[in-house]
Amino acid sequence: MRNLRNLTLVCILSAATPAVAQTDTATEIAAIRGEIGRLVERLDRLEQDQARAVPVVTPVALVAQAAPAPPAGQPGGGSAAAPRAAPPKAPADAVIRFSGDLRYRHEAINEETVPERERQRIRARFGVAADLGDNLTAGLTLATGDRDPVSANQTLDGGFDRKSFGVDRAFFTWKATDALSFTGGKMANPFFRPGSHHLIYDADLNPEGLALKYSGANWFANYAGLWVDERSTADDAILLGGQAGLRRTLEGGARLTAGLGYFDYLNTQGQPLFVEGIASGNTLDAAGRYANDYNEAEVFAELALDAGNRPLVLFADYVTNTEANGADAGYAIGAAYGEATRPGTWRVGYAYQDLRADAVIGVFTDSDFAGGGTDNQGHVVEFTYALRARWLFNFRYFLTERGEDADRTRDYNRLQADLMFNY
Repeated sequence: MRNLRNLTLVCILSAATPAVAQTDTATEIAAIRGEIGRLVERLDRLEQDQARAVPVVTPVALVAQAAPAPPAGQPGGGSAAAPRAAPPKAPADAVIRFSGDLRYRHEAINEETVPERERQRIRARFGVAADLGDNLTAGLTLATGDRDPVSANQTLDGGFDRKSFGVDRAFFTWKATDALSFTGGKMANPFFRPGSHHLIYDADLNPEGLALKYSGANWFANYAGLWVDERSTADDAILLGGQAGLRRTLEGGARLTAGLGYFDYLNTQGQPLFVEGIASGNTLDAAGRYANDYNEAEVFAELALDAGNRPLVLFADYVTNTEANGADAGYAIGAAYGEATRPGTWRVGYAYQDLRADAVIGVFTDSDFAGGGTDNQGHVVEFTYALRARWLFNFRYFLTERGEDADRTRDYNRLQADLMFNY
């Protein structure tokens, strides 16, 4: 553009020089200078407009193209009139989803023969999942906590030290069909818990291995092969577990879920604890190893219905260890009414549990009821209120006793008040 302006000025001056020589008048010179000034201003505006202009590039989608069909009569070829195969679709971009929660807890523990204890605790979790197309999902969740498999709580103490944080889940899930899915890695518990109660497995337990789940209109099944403890000098501890059950809608709209479960722990008897030095209520031999094997058979049922325009859930769960010599059974019954889903809504629940010492693996059951583990019985009441969207208040009180099978029966009462934030 600058070259064009310089050329234009030279041409104008060249044309003006003869006119000045012929007329030699001040008026014509002034007119020519004015015309030159206007042309210069116009060229300046054109240069500014060009500098501000932004080229627009239309994006072009890259789609894999099918190779041309071979000519008719050659290998791979066909009729000249045969249609070509449609080009394959370009893979869709992954969809990334984030989630998380934070819980602040005040806890008071009153155990017989032990000084009363109060503490403040936090639990934080953050997860990311990617939908990779073709019904495939991969995910990762980080959580506070150390090695405890059934608790991510961190007590506020230690002189403001940094709290532990680690991998809570790392998994993939492939949905073969709408009803059948396959999951591998460190995953959410694949087994159904009636009433969301913790009789066999704590809600925070995230096992590791492979799981297959089927969920049809009227039937469901869960199966998993889980790696519990890898050992360099002995056979690995493995859990092979499965559930099968039915779902039915009854007259009046009530929904019944019922089924059976069986969980076979391989290579547990005579082996060290999964968490060294902690019995969690189970019977140990003189060497501090499991005195029994654990093959746990389960029967469960859950009934959900509407009562007074609010949901009501009733449940029962029974388990027995077929390999134990005694203290081998446990059960829980309970109910929950209402739901805390919208601001101002609430839910209240109650459960009674009796879990003998060797009914289940103690380190994997509820970490809160009677101080955690097995060899306990008692009541728990719960109230949840939705303060705002994604902000809940939860209150739980445990009125329990522990140690009957160990001949050291004592009361254990526990209060928990939580503020929970979900995002």
